[in-house]
Amino acid sequence: MMVNKTNLQNNFDEDSIEIIDILKKIWKGRELIIKTTISFFLIGCIIALLSPVIYTSQTTFVPQVSDDQISSNSSKLGDLASSLTGIKLNTNQMTSDSYLSPLLYSNIIDSEEFSLKLLSAELINSNAEKLTVKEYLLSQKSIFNFNLIGLIKKYTIDLFLKKETNEVDSDIFENYNFISEEDYQLLYSFRQKFSIELNAKEGFIKVLAIDRNAFISSQLVELITKSLQTKIINIRTNKVKERLKFSKEQYDLKQVEFDLLQKKLGEFKDSNKNISTAIFMSELQKLESEVQLQENILMNLASEYNNNKIKLNKNTPIFSVIDEVSVPILKSKPKRSLLVVIYVFLGLVLSISYILLKEPLINLIKEIND
Repeated sequence: MMVNKTNLQNNFDEDSIEIIDILKKIWKGRELIIKTTISFFLIGCIIALLSPVIYTSQTTFVPQVSDDQISSNSSKLGDLASSLTGIKLNTNQMTSDSYLSPLLYSNIIDSEEFSLKLLSAELINSNAEKLTVKEYLLSQKSIFNFNLIGLIKKYTIDLFLKKETNEVDSDIFENYNFISEEDYQLLYSFRQKFSIELNAKEGFIKVLAIDRNAFISSQLVELITKSLQTKIINIRTNKVKERLKFSKEQYDLKQVEFDLLQKKLGEFKDSNKNISTAIFMSELQKLESEVQLQENILMNLASEYNNNKIKLNKNTPIFSVIDEVSVPILKSKPKRSLLVVIYVFLGLVLSISYILLKEPLINLIKEIND
């Protein structure tokens, strides 16, 4: 028992000596620590002052469903959290024509097609001048953004590629969407400006956009929100629209056939007013049966067409806006005081690390050389 106490005391004394040695090294190098910390403080202040001011605009909305879909769809947004953890979604819910998984909303936002369409959308700058999103992004590009490799490639490799491409039949490319290098770079910078957040518990969707111009950021939120809602509506109602279109086409065709049969029956009766033979009656019954059959088919098609119209109205989502878009007054970035604190802490850590590791590293290098 006494031996254990003695060992513990010795270990404690050794640790105390090591801590004292470390503190002595730090105290000896205090001048370096102070100079380094002050230098990083000044760097942090410069970066904080030069960092561009960023404003964040946002809106929040909830996709509404019809009353007869609430029971089957009410838990779909609630299933988002479990889906993200890898649990399989309910297959009964996934088979609904009107259902669009909230997991796909982020995929829609992140798609190049979604952003590419928005490049031609119009914005209004602070001077009340209209310009497209693409024009605005181009105006924000730095004049120092010089791509030497891209320039060399343009006038060397691309010349041969273009020559070879011209020899290929241009019809091959009609079914493909090509994005120019300039548009691709614009898409990348544009997609950094907006995002969405899905609240699985509360069941709402938040759209956010950032920009140096507060007014532009609010316009971006509005454009992205409307585009996203339109895309959601198109996806959710695509099947019903196809069925509606098909039922309308079939109804129109049968309406033409029914009109022709009615006309044929009328002409047959007019041309055989005074005839009442068995052959006449048989032909009359045959025509009347055909007319009746076509009428029944026409009524069924009309009913199917009306049902599809009702279903389209039911499946078309209505978006209830909880938080309207407004032009932000307060900046969201940069947090200048936090930047300065981070740089001061970084300078302090680096200087202390240098002082403590300098001698061990020098000794290690000497041992390796020896």
